[in-house]
Amino acid sequence: MPTMRLTAKGVAGLQSDKVQEEFWDDLVPGLVLRVGRGGSKAYLVRYRAGGKYRRLALGKHPHLSLSDAREKAREKLAAVQEGEDPAQERTLRRSLDTTFGALAAEALREKEKGRKPARPSTMRQYRQVVSAELLPRWKDRPVTSISRRDVVELVEAIRDRGAPILANRALATIKNVFNTGLKRGFPTLEANPATLVDPPSEENGRDRYLTGEEIKVVWDAMAWETPVMRTLFRLALLTAQRMGSCAALRWKDIDEADVWRIPAGAFKGKREHWVPLSPEALAVLEELRPLTGAGEHVFPGRGDGKQPHVNSWNGAHRRVRDRTEIPSWVPHDFRTTFRTHATRARHPRDKRDPAGLGVAPHVADAVLGHKEASLGFSRYTGEAERYLLAEKREALTAWGEFVAASVKGGGR
Repeated sequence: MPTMRLTAKGVAGLQSDKVQEEFWDDLVPGLVLRVGRGGSKAYLVRYRAGGKYRRLALGKHPHLSLSDAREKAREKLAAVQEGEDPAQERTLRRSLDTTFGALAAEALREKEKGRKPARPSTMRQYRQVVSAELLPRWKDRPVTSISRRDVVELVEAIRDRGAPILANRALATIKNVFNTGLKRGFPTLEANPATLVDPPSEENGRDRYLTGEEIKVVWDAMAWETPVMRTLFRLALLTAQRMGSCAALRWKDIDEADVWRIPAGAFKGKREHWVPLSPEALAVLEELRPLTGAGEHVFPGRGDGKQPHVNSWNGAHRRVRDRTEIPSWVPHDFRTTFRTHATRARHPRDKRDPAGLGVAPHVADAVLGHKEASLGFSRYTGEAERYLLAEKREALTAWGEFVAASVKGGGR
């Protein structure tokens, strides 16, 4: 490595045919000019600390002049004489990035790859809120500078622009980000500023369900969709399962007893859930077998396997809803529709009350996959998936007949 008296004019004209070549300044021992083959130049300072030689980048030429590089090098070398290690301190500062942006990135990684990874749909919403609502406002702010007042103003601003539900989701995301940081010991973070902040908007649980006449209208409106999308919607209606679980159905998940064994990874409860298939559910699946039966997924995605199964049905829902002109219904209402009709009395005392299927409420909940907290379940010693399996089959068989009757015009 050549040593020379560096000059401003000489630095500007230095070239090298090597990938990198270093030139040492004899005026400030330790100052190094690194020259790249393409003409790039950068100043470094080399020193010895803790028994090891270290290098610390000072800046690039011409943004950093030679005189300024010498001054910065003298400052770093003086600090070394006082027992400091500038390179190690810079590394430490970088590892202790205490901005909200760093906290959010860590929370995202934990939510995606932690001990309990979130579902893809949850991650999409989480990322959207973080990137669109939180980072534009707080990315470069130290986490300790974000106050409860900041949280309140942010979520209320979202509410006031006409997005009340998004405001609630933003508050939940803020709480999760800070709680994740506290659990993981994020540097300088000692409290969650979103604690005690109430959701800015009220949310009412959905109690929408379809009548027998509406079931027929919706069923008929699905006929205009592609076979894959039509079958997906109809299967969700006939089984009362979530659209995400239905979309992830594989042909091998249906056993010889016509039981759909939903794996834990495709079920919201993160456990295996068994669903007996009625003759009506099997019939709609058989309509699709000639098209997708040779593959793994009943509802395959696009892109030659890059997307294993269909994961978006919003467009189809909008088209079906527009055809039906039935207001404010969503596919998730199929579950409420099942439970409403299933648990009504088969022969109500009041003749004005609509008749139902007479299914016991706990059996209907078992069909839906709701967590069972009864004494009977806690004392059950067999496989949890088999609990009430026969009763679930009876309920779904009756439900399939109900849907078929509704489609034919005899629904209640």
